[in-house]
Amino acid sequence: MVLFTKVTGLILIFLGGLGYYLYETRTVLIPIILGSLILILGLVADNLNRKRMAIHIAVMLTVVGLVVCWSGIKELPLLLSCGGILTCDAVNRPVAVLFRSTMFIVLFPYFIASIIFFIKARMSK
Repeated sequence: MVLFTKVTGLILIFLGGLGYYLYETRTVLIPIILGSLILILGLVADNLNRKRMAIHIAVMLTVVGLVVCWSGIKELPLLLSCGGILTCDAVNRPVAVLFRSTMFIVLFPYFIASIIFFIKARMSK
C-alpha cells in the first residue's frame, strides 16, 4: 500500500506538470499539490510507527480529491463528444474538466485498493 501511495502521488505530480506544460494554466497545478501531499505521506508511511496514520491521511485526501473531481467525470462524456478539447463549447472550462476527470481516474483505483487493504488489515486482527 505504501508503494501504491507513492506511485499515485508521482502520477498526479506528472499529470499536473504535463498539464501546465501543455496548457499553461495554473488550474492544472492542483494535481501537483495533491500528488505532493500524497507522495509525502507515502514517504512518511515508510516509518512503521507512522504508517497507519500516514496511509489514513492519504486516503482522506483521496476521498476529498474524488469528491472535488466528481463534477469533471460527469462532464467527461460531453467533452469527449466534441471535436477538440480546447474548442469544445459544450462544457465550461474544458481543460479543467479534462484534468478533473483524469485526477478522478488516477485516484479511484487507489481508493478501492485502500478499502481492500483496510478490510484485510481488520480481518487479520
